[in-house]
Amino acid sequence: MEVDAAYPAAATGDELRRLLTATLSADKASVDAATAGLDRISAAGDPSFPIALLAVAAGDGDQGTRIAAATYLKNFVRRNREGGLSSSDLYREFRDQLAQALLRVEPAILRVLIEVFGQVVEKDFVKENSWPQLVPQLKLVIQSSDAISPGQHPEWKTINALTVLQAILRPFQYFLNPKVVKEPVPEQLEQIAAEILVPLQVTFHHFADKVLLPQDGNKLAYEQLLLITCKCMYFTVRSYMPSGVKQILPSLCKDMFRVLDSLDFNSPPEDSATARLKIAKRCLIIFCTLVTRHRKHADNQMLHIVNCVIRISKQSIHLSKLNSLSDRIFSLTFDVISRVLETGPGWRLVSPHFSSLMDSAIFPALALNEKDIADWEEDTDEYMRKNLPSELDDISGWAEDLFTARKSAINLLGVLALSRPTRCICSFQTQEG
Repeated sequence: MEVDAAYPAAATGDELRRLLTATLSADKASVDAATAGLDRISAAGDPSFPIALLAVAAGDGDQGTRIAAATYLKNFVRRNREGGLSSSDLYREFRDQLAQALLRVEPAILRVLIEVFGQVVEKDFVKENSWPQLVPQLKLVIQSSDAISPGQHPEWKTINALTVLQAILRPFQYFLNPKVVKEPVPEQLEQIAAEILVPLQVTFHHFADKVLLPQDGNKLAYEQLLLITCKCMYFTVRSYMPSGVKQILPSLCKDMFRVLDSLDFNSPPEDSATARLKIAKRCLIIFCTLVTRHRKHADNQMLHIVNCVIRISKQSIHLSKLNSLSDRIFSLTFDVISRVLETGPGWRLVSPHFSSLMDSAIFPALALNEKDIADWEEDTDEYMRKNLPSELDDISGWAEDLFTARKSAINLLGVLALSRPTRCICSFQTQEG
């Protein structure tokens, strides 16, 4: 497709669609010409250009063209966000239209536009705190969305609204001012916790109920909703602990225990169980965070956490028959136990389970199996990398690469050996005997 060499500063929707469609061509010359045309329009400084791109991305028409529009918009925002995308009035209009579009677009478009939104949120909401309407409006949208209040606003998709919430919370997973000692919780995060996360706890419980029903035609949809909500909670507590979350923490933990207690690894998980396993993985990561970063707020949950993860870890006898996601879940159970052992009451909580933990969880995870032999023969170096223990300083602390159950079991064994060497030696002698 041939594209004219010159374009005016402002482009109509039809012109934009023509250029964007041309970028999908198999002909390199057409793609280059279309890209050059888009770049000229972008460089001309038309303040309505991002709004025009958004209109194409969120409108009707060919999905490929719409994805191209969303992708170009993402790159345009990345290049221009520091210098300002347009005048203040037009920028606010673009920002509001973007937020509205995110609530109704299909997943393929949402995946791209949410990156645009993330860039806008990081600048306007997180760094500058200049979007005061964002949280109250999102609260209303979530409460009125299709899966939470059916019939009120069917065009507002709950999964999209929660994806927006996840994008808003993502920057808060890291300390905003890491050099500040005891940095306080940002006021924006406190606002999100108070206005959205606290009311969302009831919805979280409802989602968990739906997921745990033995037969439900909408189970997969609710699993996706629960998974995104878990990610939102994780981003919230990874570094900070908002006061609102402290209030709902016992209830959240109770529902996460219910999900984890539903896991059964006596037979290989079916493909349909993938979403459930991802939820379980996220719950265990949250427990790791609570034990390590927020122990004083999680103290009254510590015993329940230990009982829950040890119950799962004792199913490691089936590990060689399970997929990588299941292996990661066992890895996390060992990591949670390791982190509990590093706390003051850790040994007191774990010691009643010591013998069964060694015999039914750790040693089965270390046992040689057919998969080990195949992996060794295929790539010896890779096998060693995956199975050698981490450095002692990282036995259970901040190493995030303990992605295999065996490696985490070895590191847990190291923690136990350092804390109670005599009991570990006796256990080894019993196994050898």
